[in-house]
Amino acid sequence: MKIHYRETEGGIEIVRCFGSDPQVELPGRIDGKPVVRTAAYAFSARKDREDEDIKVFETEDAEMFRGEEHLLAGEEVESVAFPDSMRQIGRYLFYGCRNLRSLEFSDCLTDIGSGAFTGCWTLSRLTVHLTEGKRTCVSEILGDLWQRIDVTFYGDGMEARLVFPEHYEEAVENTPARILFTQHHGSGNNYRQCFYNKEMDWRKYDSLFYLAKAQDKVDVISDLVFARLLYPVELTDDARREYEEWLKENAVSVAAYLTDEEDTEKLRELAQRCLWSRESIGEAVEYAARTGKGEVLSLLMDERQRLFPGKEKKYEL
Repeated sequence: MKIHYRETEGGIEIVRCFGSDPQVELPGRIDGKPVVRTAAYAFSARKDREDEDIKVFETEDAEMFRGEEHLLAGEEVESVAFPDSMRQIGRYLFYGCRNLRSLEFSDCLTDIGSGAFTGCWTLSRLTVHLTEGKRTCVSEILGDLWQRIDVTFYGDGMEARLVFPEHYEEAVENTPARILFTQHHGSGNNYRQCFYNKEMDWRKYDSLFYLAKAQDKVDVISDLVFARLLYPVELTDDARREYEEWLKENAVSVAAYLTDEEDTEKLRELAQRCLWSRESIGEAVEYAARTGKGEVLSLLMDERQRLFPGKEKKYEL
């Protein structure tokens, strides 16, 4: 990869990147100095003109792909991993990056330029490394985006995963009264308020589950619930029981979703937590047989025999 950059008082500013891989990983240091910021429009294809006052840095693999390099901007960018030293990203950094799906950074990133995520409709994953504490810029990023975002936090031996559902507004007209009013869909806006002074408020997040149950689809709720149960950072017993009760009550629809995804890990979790009934696991077995999911069917039949011993019906796929 070839990088255009500037030297600033605090370190290196990234101006442009050129390469052949849409998965961009920026170096932590250039010329012995830390990479601390990106210039405005650095990954946008809508930049008016290119900078001239720049230096050029080439990564070790640059020679291997010479001739294949092109500007990594706009639709050419699918993921970006910032180094832990990154502290500031410029205005409209990812403007128009419609294929950007994931972003990785640390809690050192504290300054988000205006419009940085304009047009990033497919951004769906944030990976955050906690190196200095618990404060992050996650709430600012979420506030700029309406779609579902899955966030993973890593730090000091801890891993936490959270689902922030989508939300959107719809203008609805009451024609007889000639009144236009706004309807809100999805619980995502409420979940985006679960931060205090840039720190995650885990209990507030769990307290909003009633909204997710009322407004979101089974697949989203299922992912949200398993994320909290499998990575239970600051999860109270009451919240755990509420999540498990929802899984038990919706075991058939949850199993259908997990079967379609062939997610055997979470299907095993249902059994380990004793959330199956004879009827629900029976329906799950029938669904796996109908959809031809052989591995899932085998797993479910084994779990049914273990939990509810009896004569097994044979299935042919």
